[in-house]
Amino acid sequence: MKNRFIDSIWPVFLWLLFAGILVSIFFYSYNRKFDRDEFENIHTAWKIKEGQKIFVDFFQHHHPFFDYMLTPVVSAYGSTVDTLFVSRYIMLVITACALAVTYLLAMRIFKNAEIGVLSLILTSTFIAFYQKSIEIRPDVPQMLTALLAIYFLFTYYDKQSLRSLIGSALFLAVSFLFLQKTFVLVITIGGLLVYDTLKRNVPFRYAVLYGGVFVAALMPYYIYMAIDGSLERYFEMNWLVNYYMSQGLGKLGSTAVLISENIVTCVFYAVGVIALLGSVRERRFVVFTICLIVLTIMTFQNLWKQYFMSTIPLVAMIAGYAIYISFSNRLSRLAIIFGAIFMPLVYMHDKGFFNMNVEKQRAQLDKVEYVLSITEEGDKVYDGDSLFNLYRDDIDYFWFCHPCVSAYQKISDYQYDIYELIAYEKPKVISNTGIHNFDDVRIKNRYKVSDRYPDLYLRVD
Repeated sequence: MKNRFIDSIWPVFLWLLFAGILVSIFFYSYNRKFDRDEFENIHTAWKIKEGQKIFVDFFQHHHPFFDYMLTPVVSAYGSTVDTLFVSRYIMLVITACALAVTYLLAMRIFKNAEIGVLSLILTSTFIAFYQKSIEIRPDVPQMLTALLAIYFLFTYYDKQSLRSLIGSALFLAVSFLFLQKTFVLVITIGGLLVYDTLKRNVPFRYAVLYGGVFVAALMPYYIYMAIDGSLERYFEMNWLVNYYMSQGLGKLGSTAVLISENIVTCVFYAVGVIALLGSVRERRFVVFTICLIVLTIMTFQNLWKQYFMSTIPLVAMIAGYAIYISFSNRLSRLAIIFGAIFMPLVYMHDKGFFNMNVEKQRAQLDKVEYVLSITEEGDKVYDGDSLFNLYRDDIDYFWFCHPCVSAYQKISDYQYDIYELIAYEKPKVISNTGIHNFDDVRIKNRYKVSDRYPDLYLRVD
């Protein structure tokens, strides 16, 4: 009777623990300050809503589908801070869908409900995951569609379903349209299919079909850009500029931080890899995750945390499997789970329970609303760092990201003189980003320091 009660209450406890984590993430999303990348994406969507052509009329170095997705939100809620919160809620819904796919994939691979719930708990408390999955960034839908591509791929391996293989190719294409970094997953899946074709595990015609569906799903947008005249600009901004961008983060240091923040989960991932490499049934999945992680580290110069969002659920699944097989005693298993999630949750609540300290977020929004209050529609501003210009036009094609200007100048003769731009465009508000000489005749006596923000200057003529 006692064992039967424990058997029935244990899964309920795990699901309640996961539900508590989700509530915690919601409040974290609602109260945490905004990353400047979030302002960048809202501003990009606003520009598209205003009729400007991405890549042609203004700079952007990410694939555009996310910004197109945000445009109706900006249209519906207008030039207000409500747009930011609604967009974050949409990210939460997409993240919830990604977690659902994580559970389904864990069930597909390991055929065990407890490992599925452990995967959810470890994924949702991985610091890089919950930090970035709440933000308004293309990495979030890119992660969901990448996980769907992986899920349908392994469903094909499990059930030999051609429809699943086609579904995987379609979701892989959609993921690529959200962000070009998906090409690492394209290479990983392509390599796996080539290997299995050579080993006669996958029919050659199926592998060709996969590639054909992937390319066919991408072609309409590339044809549109060719007709629209933006294809060359797209290639320059999305590929060449990113290639020539200076390195800001060391690969070793970035990877070490990622591991140290979630040391228990990463240790059990290593344990799970060792245990599963000897398994015939799960070996393909383990090798797949290893290849995806290694390719990500090798490919990108700057290893931002969001680059690992698609791989974190895979790591969590294998870590959950390792915890499950390593401890038959549930009390020991519970101790390890708490050990894995304790520090990430403490980090989440470092500003008070449920991260209730909203001073930094409020300061950001106050600045946005201040700039809106002292300008009118049609007025131009110079931000330079995507901090307050959500709903006002800019003075240059490169409206933020000075390193991107330097990268573009390596492949072109593009001239960028901030003083000339200010003199010609006469922005109503300028920031001190990238401006080193306020005694320049084109700025002096034409701008005064804001009485509320010492880093902002207001035009006086």
